[in-house]
Amino acid sequence: MTRARCRAYMALALCGACSVFDPSYTADRPDASGKAPVEVTVDIVGNASQSSAVLRGRIEDYMFDLSRDPTRESAVYDAALEVEDVYRTEGHPVAKVKYEYSPPAEAERPQSVRVRLLVEEGPLVLVEMTLRGNTAFDTGELLTLWSRKNVGLFGLGGVAFVESDVHAFAEQLRAFYRARGRLDAVVGVPQIDADLDRALAKVAIEIAEGHVHTIRSVEVAPTIRSVLGTALPRPPEGKVCAQNEIQGYRDAVRNALRKIGYPKPRVEVTTEPEPGEPFAWHLRVDGDPGQLATIATVAVAGNQKTMDGIILGKIDLGPGDRYDGTSIEETLRRLYRSGLFRKVEIEEKPLDDDPSRLGLTVQVDESDSRSIEFMAGWGSYEQARAGLRLEDTNVFGTGRGLALDNHVSTKGYSTELTLTDPDFLMTDSTLTVSGEYFRREEPSFTDKALGTTVALSRTLTAGTTARVGYTYRDRIDATAFTVLPQDQLVDFVEGKVFVELRNDRRDNLLFPRKGHAEFVSFERIAPELGASVDLDRLTFRASKHFQLWRSGTFVLRTEQNGLWPHEGSANVPLQLRWFNGGENSVRSFRESQLGPKDAQGNPTGGEYRNILGAELRFPIVKTLEGGLFVDAGNVGTRVQDFSLDEMRYGIGAGLRLLLPIGAVRLDAAWNPDQDPGDDEWVLHFSVGYPY
Repeated sequence: MTRARCRAYMALALCGACSVFDPSYTADRPDASGKAPVEVTVDIVGNASQSSAVLRGRIEDYMFDLSRDPTRESAVYDAALEVEDVYRTEGHPVAKVKYEYSPPAEAERPQSVRVRLLVEEGPLVLVEMTLRGNTAFDTGELLTLWSRKNVGLFGLGGVAFVESDVHAFAEQLRAFYRARGRLDAVVGVPQIDADLDRALAKVAIEIAEGHVHTIRSVEVAPTIRSVLGTALPRPPEGKVCAQNEIQGYRDAVRNALRKIGYPKPRVEVTTEPEPGEPFAWHLRVDGDPGQLATIATVAVAGNQKTMDGIILGKIDLGPGDRYDGTSIEETLRRLYRSGLFRKVEIEEKPLDDDPSRLGLTVQVDESDSRSIEFMAGWGSYEQARAGLRLEDTNVFGTGRGLALDNHVSTKGYSTELTLTDPDFLMTDSTLTVSGEYFRREEPSFTDKALGTTVALSRTLTAGTTARVGYTYRDRIDATAFTVLPQDQLVDFVEGKVFVELRNDRRDNLLFPRKGHAEFVSFERIAPELGASVDLDRLTFRASKHFQLWRSGTFVLRTEQNGLWPHEGSANVPLQLRWFNGGENSVRSFRESQLGPKDAQGNPTGGEYRNILGAELRFPIVKTLEGGLFVDAGNVGTRVQDFSLDEMRYGIGAGLRLLLPIGAVRLDAAWNPDQDPGDDEWVLHFSVGYPY
């Protein structure tokens, strides 16, 4: 089956977000007796702090039920309670919602009915939280466990009083202390003193932190100890007596037994106080290793397209091998990581009722491998742009992917065909082989090329990936717009090897709020690699995200680029030089307009570039976000003169609509120090954060 997905960038998404809301509901199917649904119109009165659109969205299921059965007054009652719940979760603890609705008689079934919801919001109540008795843990640390909702402009106001959140916070505190071995800690019931006249609820939670309980000794049953021997996991003596430590040791013992051939060990852990030591505990590990087993058969089931050999190739066990639970779990990870399957199970069944001989069956449920993805939108430089991606992630059942990417904009077009082997030679490395053809217009030149790239990538640790490869690219029929003679080297052959290292520890790829990311790459372009030029290029960039409050983020970024022509090499082609300015660099300049220019004002680029930036992102309302930023950057003609001198700046603000495709971004930037020909203000419209 083919998946079809559409992404609407910028203007398309904005149009959908600004559509007029229809206050009526009509079910899409008749009721159980076959009668046609009626139209339900809802009027909401008295809602000053909550939009009607949001409230209608919360009650639509109830109104569709009413549309199918207009005599069902209970649906209106439930809708009123749902609206009340919205207000309670937004800090209006005494909000009341009444309704006006007269259900028709069954025999009078009308074509339409009207519901009227009457909202009494009551005051928006803020909460003042006080913790008493905590000395081992700072109040600030404990408050991070509280799911708070800030009010006011940009979410910088006080905290809304939500009673359910207050009680949930108390339970989180109890779990926090138990997880740190304070088994006798007592967290009292929140004492709430609500003053509606002052719109303030004072909440106090009394905490008796108790003592740290530790695991003093561990006793392992001889039946388990004798089997494991030196493979027995190190006991958690001296660690806090917390459930995660106890459960973790039980799992470690069980996994150790499974690793050496016991498929179904029974491991139980009990605790008892150490005699004469009030805060020390003794752990007893009892159980039975079970039957030692070997693998008799390995089979595959459920695969309609994927070859059996592709699945079996990810299993390290075969007939005659001793059972290894660790290998079984690694097989599951490999199969899920391939992206070919929605669900994977490995069944272990004794053969001929002999528990020492196991038959393994890998049962899979295949994912849809084919997809069509359409992209459309608008950018400040490219203006109208569109893309079409056709992909099959399981070509001929081999587990290899083939993708055709096509992009077109007012500045050019490109097409790329990529073959991917996600587990090259069973090494957990990804091999990609791609061919490309593109034409693109930049402010200083028009580039056109035909080329191919072969690359191998591998995940080193969680979030860290290395990539190496070779690219051969023939730059053909390119045109330079600059007037300097040394800038006319535009037709050339690019043959290079490259090494990349990427480390991404951000909490979210599209909407990061905390964490950091780094990227470094080195390219060697040389005649011995098939190139007609001889130079090296180096790139480094990094960003750091700081979460300032629940939804506010402060971001720092830096990027440095350089290239080094080798002695005796020809002029550096325009296409390989560094340019600056645009929607993702220094935003007070248009695309590539920061840096050296020729007599006609065309940017000529340079051998090095710096980009620095800081940005504050904050919520405004719902999915609308604001941003304040400062950008800085420069471009230098000679890499030997690399410095942070002659920096140019951009100071600005922006709005971002957070959609599933990313942040649709509108930024306005001011240039505080214009040169002749520079714009004082520049407006950028694009998708995705600049960093």
